[in-house]
Amino acid sequence: MRAKIAFLFQIIVICIISVGCGKDEPEIVPDVYVNFYFSLQEPEFTNLNVTFGSVKKTGVGYKNNGVIVFRADQDEYKAFDATCPQHIDINASVNIDKSESYKAICPHCNTVYFLSNNGFPANGYKLKQYRVTPSGNAFNVSN
Repeated sequence: MRAKIAFLFQIIVICIISVGCGKDEPEIVPDVYVNFYFSLQEPEFTNLNVTFGSVKKTGVGYKNNGVIVFRADQDEYKAFDATCPQHIDINASVNIDKSESYKAICPHCNTVYFLSNNGFPANGYKLKQYRVTPSGNAFNVSN
């Protein structure tokens, strides 16, 4: 009886370990230094005054392709590198969909990235995400 219990215990432990050791999503876009502040009062960032609003800040991020800041809800902001992870070799930058600002689209491969779903596309690699931290009346985007 003890042998059966020990065997069952080993099976349970192996199952728990194998489920808990899933692979993380690979980082396709290389790390670069990102650190900038913005305020919702700045004209460039007024689209972030509404939920699901998004703005692309140019001149930052990988190869200066830009960083997209997205307002997920009243208190949550997300930031993504605008570099398309499907096209690192050709330096493709995604653009915010003009009619649905919770989406970004690559002009080269037409991959649609859902900013409201942490930058995941229907297929392929997700956009690289950065941290957004409130700092008084401003926000800091950094890695």
